[in-house]
Amino acid sequence: MPTTKHTQLVLDAFARRLGKRNVMPFDEYVEFALYDEQTGYYASPKTRVGRSAQSDFLTSSAFGGIWGELIVDACRHILEGEDLSQYVFVEIAAEPEQFVLSEIDHPFGETQIIRLGDPHDIPSPAIVYSNEWLDAQVFKRFCFNPGDRKWQEMGVTLENGSFRETPIDSSLSSQALGFPQEYAQPYQVDWPSGSIEALERLCSKKWSGLFLTFDYGLGKEILLKERPLGTARTYHRHKMGSDLLSKVGEQDITCHLCWDELVGVLENSDFNHPQLVSQESFLMNHASGKIQEILSRATGDPTSKTQVLKELIHPLHMGNKFQALWALRG
Repeated sequence: MPTTKHTQLVLDAFARRLGKRNVMPFDEYVEFALYDEQTGYYASPKTRVGRSAQSDFLTSSAFGGIWGELIVDACRHILEGEDLSQYVFVEIAAEPEQFVLSEIDHPFGETQIIRLGDPHDIPSPAIVYSNEWLDAQVFKRFCFNPGDRKWQEMGVTLENGSFRETPIDSSLSSQALGFPQEYAQPYQVDWPSGSIEALERLCSKKWSGLFLTFDYGLGKEILLKERPLGTARTYHRHKMGSDLLSKVGEQDITCHLCWDELVGVLENSDFNHPQLVSQESFLMNHASGKIQEILSRATGDPTSKTQVLKELIHPLHMGNKFQALWALRG
């Protein structure tokens, strides 16, 4: 479906990227919408995360010091017996002016922040932490036509000032990706290719230590069998939408990760026994000391810290919405 009412700046930037081609692959369009230097959503100086009416979504990192305290306690528990002063704590994809440890004391020898555009130079040993980094990567879109029983990779073109999805010739085989061929109805897969490639690049650098990320995703079986409309969506002013071709540069675009693929990347990169659990389970198992400390100080009416803790852990809030993936190497 075409989408209109784009600013001339966005249209000109897209046309320059498109060049002499007729269509842009979908993952390249997502990269353009999110990261174009002139018009990209993440390239613009704006408040994206928080509770304000002007922000677009809320993450665990937005809860400030208490989230940092829980992360430190979890790292201490996982690396029990290690001298944490020998570790460099690295946060990937922190928002401008933000850092998960900025409000707290911590035991790590050094810290490092990798923001948009920074090289991923990881020291060793390190604790490499991220929160909703992988879901901010690009993704491809594939559509299955039950009439001819074929998958088609999708792209985006520009017609009369409007963006429109259209099939493209693709060298990437759906069979190589393990997509089924027996659907009776049309099926769409938003394949998180960018997150897989980003984690592969990170793991290709031979650092040792702990990898820990928080994000949302699904198993491959669910993505391919239970999500016929795909999982891509937009976030703008705390409202979720499905029109990925509108408000270019003004709204976030994301899709669910494929946890099976990411676990496989870690295993193939010599990380030992990657663990994938809900955020609730991870914090209850690895940050129980800090949780008990916060709860022990609560008296009478819930304090702000206990309310924050509830939002981070309770399954009806962020406890089940987000998952933690972690593993050790070296």
